[in-house]
Amino acid sequence: MASAFALAVAMTANASDTTHDVYVWQRQWTPALRDALIETRGDFSGVRVLVAQAGRDGRWLASEADPRAFVGDKRARVAVVRYDGAGAAPDVAKLNTYLTDLLARWKDGGAPIAAVEIDYDCGTARLADYASRLRALRKTLAPDVRLAITALPAWLDSSDLDVVLSAADEAVLQVHAVRNPSDGLFDSALAERWIRVFAPHAHNGFRVALPAYGMRVRFDAGGRAVAVESEMTVDATTTSDAKELRAEPADVVRLLTHLAADPPPNWRGIAWFRLPLPGDKRAWTIAALRDVIAGHVPESRLGVDVVASGNGASDLFVVNDGAADAKAFPLRITGSACVAGDAARGWHGEAVADGWRFVPDADLRIRAGTRRAVGWVRCAGAAHARVE
Repeated sequence: MASAFALAVAMTANASDTTHDVYVWQRQWTPALRDALIETRGDFSGVRVLVAQAGRDGRWLASEADPRAFVGDKRARVAVVRYDGAGAAPDVAKLNTYLTDLLARWKDGGAPIAAVEIDYDCGTARLADYASRLRALRKTLAPDVRLAITALPAWLDSSDLDVVLSAADEAVLQVHAVRNPSDGLFDSALAERWIRVFAPHAHNGFRVALPAYGMRVRFDAGGRAVAVESEMTVDATTTSDAKELRAEPADVVRLLTHLAADPPPNWRGIAWFRLPLPGDKRAWTIAALRDVIAGHVPESRLGVDVVASGNGASDLFVVNDGAADAKAFPLRITGSACVAGDAARGWHGEAVADGWRFVPDADLRIRAGTRRAVGWVRCAGAAHARVE
């Protein structure tokens, strides 16, 4: 087994050969999104923008993707069209009409698109037909516009895998959120196995899509996943249970280190999902993502603020000054004659012999760079807080 030093040296040596793209999956283009695109110009070599999505019902939903946000941006732009694998297969004629207009508008807007990526998570029985549609689509695109596809580990055992890959100029192998939600969001060891099996087939080159986010999956009484909360909260009235799924930065760093030490054939780099935004409570922070790209595990730094609020009362806050989100831990508040207190949402407060104790909900995490209310106490003397 290679030493940690040898792996670090190998990772550094290969860092310049590994390029990093990022997915912009947000449908609403807010000022915060536009600011994030500017802030991260030096972090990613390419931006893969969701421009439209076709649902199971056949409805075509376009995002608010705006070429004006990329004027003067030298990063390569990839327009991503998403199809639900359980819905109808891509209609090449309709897609060609849409892309012809899109590519022209973005070029005229000063932000030409370098490639189109089709994200169609179909079953293996549809792969041969999918390959045929991709070949037809490739003929409609200009020679300077590349055709990429999102590929799935479920396709690895199909005899049609090579046919699909040969129909595109590049593939992006997605190794997160590809299993039953009860199995978790990301498994670094399993992801590496998939990558090494996939690599020899990807003669036109491939990237690996890695997660920089978490999600909350809601289950019904029978244990079936019925809703997923990622960027937005969903209605939970029909569910009885929920589970937080996270991609831990340490697991992703482990995978990157292994790939850098022994690069698979045809591997071009990483495509990160998704662009971090300040209000995206389940995405990593940009600071955490930068640490991971550099091969470092981002750290959290938890502290407690006790703020006097008058009449012997003190407000309690937990602060995370680090780059990574952190699991919340119980807090112990000590002081003389702590006669009253109450907890904020997400915490449970109880009186104990020497003061008060505040216990967080089981899945409560403190977002990096945030300050969160814990509750309040009233003591005759000064109140002191510590993390248990």
